[in-house]
Amino acid sequence: MKISFKIMILAAFLLLILALDGLVSHQLLSRMGGELQGVVDQDVVLMQNATTITRHQLQKAIIFERVRRIAEELAYQQTTPARKEHLLFHTKLAQGGFDDLAKDGALSIVSGKLLVSESLKSVRDKKSREDIKKLEDVLKEIEKAHIHYDALVGEVFNAITSGNYELSMDDLNQIHRDEKKLSTELQNLLDAVQLFTQESLKKARAYERTAEKILGTTLILSLLAAMGLAFSIIRSITVPLQALGSASARIGAGDLDVRLEDKSRDEFGKVSRAFNDMSRQLKESKQKLEAQSETLRKNLELTGQQKKDLEKVNHELDRFVHTVSHDIRSPLMGIAWYADYLKKQYYEQFDQKGRNSLDGVCRGVDRANALISDLLALTRITRIRNPYQVVRVASMVDEVVANLEYRIKQNRVDLKIQSDLPTVVCDGIKIKEVFLNLLTNAIKFSSGTADVQPVVEIAYVEKADTHEFIVRDNGIGIAPEHHEDIFDMFKRVDNSGKYEGTGAGLSIVKNIVEDHGGAIWVESGLGHGAAFHFSIPKGLQVQRPVDGDTLS
Repeated sequence: MKISFKIMILAAFLLLILALDGLVSHQLLSRMGGELQGVVDQDVVLMQNATTITRHQLQKAIIFERVRRIAEELAYQQTTPARKEHLLFHTKLAQGGFDDLAKDGALSIVSGKLLVSESLKSVRDKKSREDIKKLEDVLKEIEKAHIHYDALVGEVFNAITSGNYELSMDDLNQIHRDEKKLSTELQNLLDAVQLFTQESLKKARAYERTAEKILGTTLILSLLAAMGLAFSIIRSITVPLQALGSASARIGAGDLDVRLEDKSRDEFGKVSRAFNDMSRQLKESKQKLEAQSETLRKNLELTGQQKKDLEKVNHELDRFVHTVSHDIRSPLMGIAWYADYLKKQYYEQFDQKGRNSLDGVCRGVDRANALISDLLALTRITRIRNPYQVVRVASMVDEVVANLEYRIKQNRVDLKIQSDLPTVVCDGIKIKEVFLNLLTNAIKFSSGTADVQPVVEIAYVEKADTHEFIVRDNGIGIAPEHHEDIFDMFKRVDNSGKYEGTGAGLSIVKNIVEDHGGAIWVESGLGHGAAFHFSIPKGLQVQRPVDGDTLS
C-alpha cells in the first residue's frame, strides 16, 4: 500500500471522528441552547413581569397610604377651604396615578398568562408541563387578587371625591388583607419562576456534562487510533529512510556498488529504483571521469610545458624588442649626431633646398624615435596586467594635470574638471595612461588656432552598470568617416605635419579600455571639437597580485 494512501486513510479517519463529534456536540448543544433560550425567553420574562407587578403594587400601596392620610385630614373639621381644595386636587392626581399603575399591572399579568400559555404548547416534558401549570394557577390567583384590590381602592377614591371622608375599619382591613394576599401570590410566582429556571439550568448542565463525556471519550479513542495509524505510517517511512541513509553514506564513502531493495510498490520502491539507477550511473560516470582525469592530467602536463615555453618566448621577445630598438636607435643616434653637426657648422652655407633637406632629416629621426617609444609602450601595456584596485579618479586626474601643467599654461588652456568624479575599481596605472593620452590630445588639437581660447573639459556620467568619462575639447574636430579609423595603430587623420605624434596613442587607449571590459567612442565633426567617451564596468572586483603579473 502506498504511503500517500495510508496518510489519506488516517486523514479520513480523523475527519470522520471529528464529524461524529461535531454532530453529537451539535445536537447536545442545540438542546442545551434550547433550555438556555427558554430561560431567556420565558423564565426571565416571567421574572421581569413578576417584578413589575410587585413594583406597581408597592407604588399603589404607597399611593393608597397617602390617600388614607388625606382622608383623615379632610375628616378633621377644622381644615380650611383652601387646604381642602388642595387635598382634593392631590387625591385626583393620586387616583390617576393609581389607575395607570393598575392598568400596567393588569397588562403585565395578561402578558405573563400569554407567555405561560405559549410555553404549554411547545413543552412536551410532563414535569415541565406540571411546573408551567402551577405558574398559570399562580398568575390566575394574582389576577383575582389584583382585581379585587383595585376595586376596593377605587371605591375609597370615589368615596373621598364624593365627600365621604370617613373610611371604615372594615374597608381598610380588607384592603390590607388583599395587599397581603397579593404580595403572597407574587412571592409564590417569583418562587415558581425561580424553581422553573433552576430546572432549566439543571437540564442544560446535564446536557453539557453529557457532551463533555462524549467528546472526551471520542477524543481518547481517536487519539489512540491515530497513534496506531501514525506509528504504522512512521515505521513504513523510517525503515526505508534508514536504509536510504546508510546506502547514501556508503556511496559518499566511494562504494558505488551499493543497491537498495526495490520490490515494494510504494513511493519508497520508486525512490529505491531511482537510487539504484543513480548508483549505476554514478559508477559509469566515475569510470568515464577517471579516464577523462587521466587525459586532463596529461593535458595539464602539456599545458605546463607550453606555459614554460611561452614564458621563455616572452622573455626572448622582450630581449628581441629591446635589442631591435637598441639596434635601430644606434644608427638613428648617428644620423641625428651628423645632422646636428651639419646644422651647427654648415647650416648657413646651404641653400634653401639644402636647409629644408637637413630639417627633414632631423624630423625623420625624431619621428623614428617616437615610433620606437610607442611600440615599446604598446608591447608593455598589452603584456603586463596590474591587479584591479580601488582608485579615486579625482586624485588620478589631479596627478595627470600636474604632469601637463607646463603645456596647459603654455597654451592658455581653460581646463574644466567635474567636481564629483567617482571612486572606481580598475587598473589605476593604465587608466591614468588613458586620461594622460586623451588630455594631451585635447590640449594639442585645441591649441592650433591662435584666435580661439582652448577649452578642455573632463566630465562624468553615471550609468546603471558603468562609469562613463568624457574628455571634451573645442579643437579642430574629426570627420565622421574617421571616427573608427583613429583607434587603429599609427593611424593619423591629420597629415599636415602641424601636430606632432605617431598615431599610436588612441590605439593604446582603446586596448586599455577594452581590457577592462569597457568601450571607447568619439563624438565629433570637423571644426566642432571632439568628445571622447570611455566606460568602465561597475562590477570589477579588487584583485591581489598573482604570479606572472607585473606592476607597470
